[in-house]
Amino acid sequence: MLHGFTGSPADFSALAAPGPWDWSAQFVAPALGGHLSEPASENFDAEVERLAALAPGATKLFGYSLGGRLALGLVARYPDRFERAVVVSAHPGLRQASERARRRLSDQRWIRLLRERGMPAFIAAWERQDLWRTQRLLPEWMRAERRRARGLHDAEGLAGSLESVGLACMPDLRPRLRGSRCRVDFLAGSEDPKFLSLAAELQRLVPRARLGVAEHAGHDLVLERSAFCSAYLKGAICP
Repeated sequence: MLHGFTGSPADFSALAAPGPWDWSAQFVAPALGGHLSEPASENFDAEVERLAALAPGATKLFGYSLGGRLALGLVARYPDRFERAVVVSAHPGLRQASERARRRLSDQRWIRLLRERGMPAFIAAWERQDLWRTQRLLPEWMRAERRRARGLHDAEGLAGSLESVGLACMPDLRPRLRGSRCRVDFLAGSEDPKFLSLAAELQRLVPRARLGVAEHAGHDLVLERSAFCSAYLKGAICP
């Protein structure tokens, strides 16, 4: 269970247990590199390898956003290991060096903000992004709780995450995903056009894939549509 950037394993508490057991005892939900007290990995591939080693017997994955990118990294690197995956609002990697260069410049602005002005200024700017516009319709207590959880992170840790596993740092996984044998559900919100388009592209690319669209929802489906995500999680665990 792999969380998003600025998230944590606690984010998955919003998902209903997929069976008559304690999901927290059945699932490995690590802090990703640079989050909470976990040091940032050297690079994207090193983080994929670290996660693979945490649960060597795991055959199923759930990943959201950054966690979704890393889940795709695991599926691409180990095409025969994973049986099922649920990948939410995730990017398979930028194709062109020019795209990566532009993204690196964008990430550098966030890194400078983190290091020069700290977490409060970063969180305020991060939450103003259009990516989160649908969350303005959520109850204030939900948004406040997400803001509080983001504040548990360390500015240097998040900067390290962007430097090591940011989108500019990951390879284009499309060529390797074409050979995956994993059954994957790609989920996206109808109000998140960029990631909806990417999910549809991935559904066509991966041989055993399906597309799930959450209506009237944005990027963070774990927060906005926990029951929708829970249904797919249950389907992956109890097909």
